[in-house]
Amino acid sequence: MSNQEKETAQTSVPEGFTLTMALLDCLPVLFFSISAAILAYRFASHLFRFGIFLVILAGALKAGWKFVIALQHKDIPLLSRQMRYLMPAGFLFMCIALLIQHNEWSMTAVIQHIIRIPALFFFLASAFGILVLIQLARSQDSHDARANWKEQCINAFTQLCILLGILL
Repeated sequence: MSNQEKETAQTSVPEGFTLTMALLDCLPVLFFSISAAILAYRFASHLFRFGIFLVILAGALKAGWKFVIALQHKDIPLLSRQMRYLMPAGFLFMCIALLIQHNEWSMTAVIQHIIRIPALFFFLASAFGILVLIQLARSQDSHDARANWKEQCINAFTQLCILLGILL
């Protein structure tokens, strides 16, 4: 495939992106937002909350990309490409906050919560889901509708498991 063909393929409107897919893409963002709100309430750090904001923004913009494709049949690449920058930056800010303010939370308390049954089962399921998502991100085309369905179902399940693990 020539460079021009690659550019055309990357900027063309992906096929098969439906309103239902866009709505499904909102579930992981919703589940993460609830989980993050609980954690932000428990760990009062502006830097941590800023990181959460960036992660939620990245997810919302990616979901918005699918809505634009489904409803307007336009591809706005910035809405999908931003995720590779905003999301890692958000998680980096969250980790930095945890390191800087390590005296304001207890690793022992976190581990005790994680290994408590039934939370442990949900955290193990979410860890498996994250590993699968990493593999899919490396091997699948983000413009392929079938790959997106698979990824979003796994992502929704993973974020729901994290939320349930936090709540239990």
